[in-house]
Amino acid sequence: MNIMDNIIEFKNWQKRLSAYRMALSLIGADQTFGAPSEGSLYRSQRTAVLHGEYIKAFRDEKMYDIISSLDRLSEEELSENMAGSGYDAGDLKRELDLVLKQLDKEKAIPAEEYVEFSLILDKSKEGWLKAKKDEDYKSYAPFLQDVIDGYKRITSLQNSNLGLYDRMLDDHQPGWVQAKYDIFFNDVKERVLPLVRNRRTNGGKDFLTCKEFPAESQRKIMKKVCELIGFNQSWGRMGESEHPLTTFICKGDIRFTTKFRPYDPSQAILSTVHESGHAWFGHNVDPLYEGSIIGSSISAGFHESQSRLCENHLGRSRAFWEKIWPMFKEEFSEQLRDVSFDSYYKSINTIRPGLIRTESDEVTYPLHILIRYELEKDFMEGGLKASDLEDAWSDKYQEYLGVRPQKPSEGVLQDMHWPYAYFGYFPTYALGSAMAAQFFEAIEEELDPAELIKADRYTDIMAWLREHVHKYANRYPAEEILRMATGKDFDDRCYFRHLESRYL
Repeated sequence: MNIMDNIIEFKNWQKRLSAYRMALSLIGADQTFGAPSEGSLYRSQRTAVLHGEYIKAFRDEKMYDIISSLDRLSEEELSENMAGSGYDAGDLKRELDLVLKQLDKEKAIPAEEYVEFSLILDKSKEGWLKAKKDEDYKSYAPFLQDVIDGYKRITSLQNSNLGLYDRMLDDHQPGWVQAKYDIFFNDVKERVLPLVRNRRTNGGKDFLTCKEFPAESQRKIMKKVCELIGFNQSWGRMGESEHPLTTFICKGDIRFTTKFRPYDPSQAILSTVHESGHAWFGHNVDPLYEGSIIGSSISAGFHESQSRLCENHLGRSRAFWEKIWPMFKEEFSEQLRDVSFDSYYKSINTIRPGLIRTESDEVTYPLHILIRYELEKDFMEGGLKASDLEDAWSDKYQEYLGVRPQKPSEGVLQDMHWPYAYFGYFPTYALGSAMAAQFFEAIEEELDPAELIKADRYTDIMAWLREHVHKYANRYPAEEILRMATGKDFDDRCYFRHLESRYL
């Protein structure tokens, strides 16, 4: 084959892989949206087979040789051989580099290891849902230990010079390993812990806990919120699940879920706005990158920066709540009869240490992540076992937030990340929050987000993000796009400025 034939073969190979990913994503979305539990064993077995086929196609030796030969060419050489093809040499070079890095890292892992781990993972997911419902961590601990051991085994087989946990961190946010995260989380301890330990309630009231807000009424509100934030039914769907998440099928098909809490409707709204940030990112990626590794390998921290920006800087803003308050007050007239807008808004932006990460305020949120980061380090590279994790979790919450779980669902079983083997992912939430603050400072230099929200022009903010962030996907490293959009390297001081200005 000549060079152009190899390029076409490479492009067609990526298209085949994207078909596998789409199928697996649809199966995952179906499971999240509530597939019947009696079919779980059959689904797990067949999903494992499909995942094995994907791994086999990804590791095709012929393709590895083609990719290696193309990657040895310079961008100029590729450009000369691609004249008139419609392909961009810079894009192709980035694709080749990303794919080859992933192949070199994973090719030493036998495909059967992935198939076996896929079965372990499906058992873990089902076991977690049942254990959380039954408030029984002890019954779930063996499942989690199997997931931890299996993931450690697979990760240890990677071709990498990094330590075990550093590999997991780097998988989700390239270049970010313990040495960098330790510095960042030390900053969190120095700047955020004093805010929490000397906390001011900011005038908020705990008046919601004694009033029930029916889920059906919340669903009506959510439809209007989705209209406000521009989440369009033609390219997305919103559902419900135990743990909110977003599943990217393709640019025109993005699913996310929310959860309705009976005693605090603001949580479902903030959750929806958060997940819509992920959805907007996927929807705004340049169509040229759809189906390629550039479009499908956006780093977790970078993705979280967009969801945290939408949730914290837009969804928690006064302008946003002033916009939805009339419909809120109308739908919940009885529950909010004696509640003023100011009282309700202050309740949303109050420092209130609690047990549930997804329901936490902005200030305590990074401490929830710090706890998980320290625990992950301990059970990945230390001596902590899954059987001891519940007590270790409770001790950390007592240390950092002054609260202690009374049941597993508000403690170690609250998140789906570890049951789903998302190890090394949690730190990206805090990192994403810090990046979000830096992006938002840049937005405010050009736009007035509050006035845009008041004028029903929320999508203008998404348009700014599309042009400066979203359209690039993984065309450039995350920190390079951050620098391009904001004019400076990563600076967590933006994050602490935001927290202190809002909560002091």
